[in-house]
Amino acid sequence: MIFELGSSHQSSANILRPSVSDLNSSMLAQIAEYVAATGETLNISDVLEWLKDKPICQRQTVPPPVPPSDGTVATTSSFDETHSVKSILCMPIINGQKTVIGVAQLINKQNDLQFTNCDISIFEAFAIFCGLGIHNTQMYESACKLMAKQKVALECLSYHATASQDQTLKLVNDTIQSAEEYKLYSFKFI
Repeated sequence: MIFELGSSHQSSANILRPSVSDLNSSMLAQIAEYVAATGETLNISDVLEWLKDKPICQRQTVPPPVPPSDGTVATTSSFDETHSVKSILCMPIINGQKTVIGVAQLINKQNDLQFTNCDISIFEAFAIFCGLGIHNTQMYESACKLMAKQKVALECLSYHATASQDQTLKLVNDTIQSAEEYKLYSFKFI
């Protein structure tokens, strides 16, 4: 799933569910897949130069459009990514068990500058915050499922543990023999 945030001119975020073919042809998705697989942070100042050394996007050839100049942030659908992405900061989102559960990307810092160490630190804090939020949501969903299972189990138990009025009266009127009669205190009790 892609959460796309644009420049400050846009008021809302786009939430996309790209198809497998869209993801396979997307350079940004393939960079995100690389970061998810390796777990390393990428700060690429020249994406096209970096891609020459990597086998992930060799099959894309698209004519160059006009690149955005608005400091667009994250994902695949806003613009032609092969030629308009100049710099990218891509970082894994990690949960409490140190497993990668997502990837966050910043694309094209304003004025075509490279991302600085300060940008990396702030973005790392953002990725940690995202990881905590995603992990807490997953834990909450798991707890809700367990509570639903517990509710069903208790309903089943309470249904089978209830007795009709006739059965209750029969039990009250029956004589119950002593524990010695049933040999409950003996180890030979069956």
